[in-house]
Amino acid sequence: MSIGAHSHIRGLGLDDALEARKVSQGMVGQTSARRAAGIILEVIREGKIAGRAILIAGHPGTGKTAIAMGMFSVIILHFVNDVENVTGVVQIVFFILNQVKCWSII
Repeated sequence: MSIGAHSHIRGLGLDDALEARKVSQGMVGQTSARRAAGIILEVIREGKIAGRAILIAGHPGTGKTAIAMGMFSVIILHFVNDVENVTGVVQIVFFILNQVKCWSII
């Protein structure tokens, strides 16, 4: 098994108020983007959006893949236990994995 460049990411590193901690869950920096990702996940959790894609754009090396992996971690931890959401979660997971080219983690 190989270790990926983002294998240390365990979440978005946000507190309960969706504010980014300085260093948490393998995330450092990009506090505004991490907060925005957390807000998107809250809206998904509340069932207000479904079946949508998220485009994360930016220059190389700015943390797009790390944020996608953090979102992936949160989705897996919070949504997989809900049987009604499994199909949507699987679609999101495959979309994220395909976009960030990290199939080696599964």
